[in-house]
Amino acid sequence: MDPSHAFSCSACHGGNPAVQDKPGAHEGLIPDPGDLDVVQKTCGRCHPEEARRVRRSSMALAPRMINHTRFAFGAQASPSAAYLTRSMDSVEQIPRWEESKNIGDDLLRRSCLRCHLFTNGSERPGELRGRGCSACHVPYPNDAKTKTGFHAIVRDPGVTPCLKCHNSNHVGADFVGLFEKDYHRGFRSPFVRGRLAETIYGSEQHMLSSDIHFRSGLKCSDCHTLDEIHGTGEVNKGPTTGVTISCRGCHVTGDHPAVMKDPNGSFRLLRGDRLIPSWNPESIPHSVASHKNRLRCSSCHAAWSFQDYGFHLMLEERPDYWKWAPTAAQNDPQVQEILMRSVGTFVEMLPPSDGPKAPTPEEKWQAPLAKDWLNGEKRPGAWFRGYSYRRWSNPPLGIDGKGVISIMRPMFQYVVSHVDSNENLLLDRWIPRTGGGNPALLWNPYSPHTITNRPRMCHDCHGSSKAAGLGEGLLDTKKRLFVPVVQPEKKLSDIPIRWDAMLDLSGDVLQSSVIPGAGPLDYATMRGLLEPSPLHRSTWNKYLREIGNPRP
Repeated sequence: MDPSHAFSCSACHGGNPAVQDKPGAHEGLIPDPGDLDVVQKTCGRCHPEEARRVRRSSMALAPRMINHTRFAFGAQASPSAAYLTRSMDSVEQIPRWEESKNIGDDLLRRSCLRCHLFTNGSERPGELRGRGCSACHVPYPNDAKTKTGFHAIVRDPGVTPCLKCHNSNHVGADFVGLFEKDYHRGFRSPFVRGRLAETIYGSEQHMLSSDIHFRSGLKCSDCHTLDEIHGTGEVNKGPTTGVTISCRGCHVTGDHPAVMKDPNGSFRLLRGDRLIPSWNPESIPHSVASHKNRLRCSSCHAAWSFQDYGFHLMLEERPDYWKWAPTAAQNDPQVQEILMRSVGTFVEMLPPSDGPKAPTPEEKWQAPLAKDWLNGEKRPGAWFRGYSYRRWSNPPLGIDGKGVISIMRPMFQYVVSHVDSNENLLLDRWIPRTGGGNPALLWNPYSPHTITNRPRMCHDCHGSSKAAGLGEGLLDTKKRLFVPVVQPEKKLSDIPIRWDAMLDLSGDVLQSSVIPGAGPLDYATMRGLLEPSPLHRSTWNKYLREIGNPRP
């Protein structure tokens, strides 16, 4: 242990050090002192404020995941925090399905909520961690071991602990350039030394361009302050993240907590004393009047974004596993364990490196049981999943909750089915209605962590139907004609659905957002983006000359 934590074992782990035999010595033992259920009498004795804040943090209580999902399933009228993973400060714990009669609660409790700090979460390679404080400050390996690599507490956890939860096509994985491969075995890698490639975070990963900040040696905590990581001590009851940092804080104003101003006006990182590139107001894209204060920086500087279209979910209570076996990489540890136990590695193109695992005879298959991540209770059925298709190119644009143009991602395009143990079809390709009465085909603004110092070109947005929110397709603005590449889905509802379209050429909104005030571009902005003006053309020519003859 480091000098600050050179205590006796019992100082943190409890037990009875005066007793020589193991059962007596281990009476009252605290296996994980960072566990938020005991943290007040362990870490909290020396760090009381940190312990209090972390127990109320978003990483512990998951207010956005819970309440956005419940809003999408029509269980509440607002996406603001009405429920949490634990009852805290007059906000109740998310109810069980049997109590609320809303299937969205069962989805959350048995499929989604494994990453909050009150639970151990998954033990798959890359995801093994402690609870509470230990999740970040005790180093766990990325393999499938059940113990930490060594007994230590680290003050600066780096990036690896963050990825134990922030993976699987969520912000964090993109920071290091990871994009989860699709679930079907046909998307697996070519053989590596005659075997299938190793997996991490439950799936194989595409290796894409990582964020320039990661490549420059920065960690998550260099940008995200302790108020964002540990929390402020108050439960975040709003529908947004509460993240206050911005690109401007480092590159324009220099008022980020991690930034130091030199007398000559330049900015440096406090950690490492490195010079920070400053925003150039004379750059052609930066000097365009319609860009100023209307665009998030990531709208141009994000190299790619997560785009997982059509989120199909099936609550299956019967043991019908062969149809799911080719998609055994679907990212749910409980589903993966059920499939491995039942069908083994029979459907793999080659056995894994540790050898094949035989399937269980079909007559001995057991009906699926999945545990509730909040109370550990097992109930019949498990949540199987898949997507219509997944992409990372050409980020679509919309409006965030502050009226600023932002990259959007399809977060909640829910299509739900439910088959009970008697093979009764209770739900068939059902699209929930939100608490606002709209179909749960929802997009949210977000900041991809795929920043590059070479922004996308002007024509990647201007003249692009995808950037304007119409989706991929062929566009003729003179004839006001748009032919989508992805044909409408006609089997799910009375209205044909185009997964990648937030609005149509007339400006009618097709899909909305969970975030109040956010959604597709307004009609005027959409039309201006599709029909480049003479001013745009002249600016484009100036920009081409600038990048062709860069200043020294």
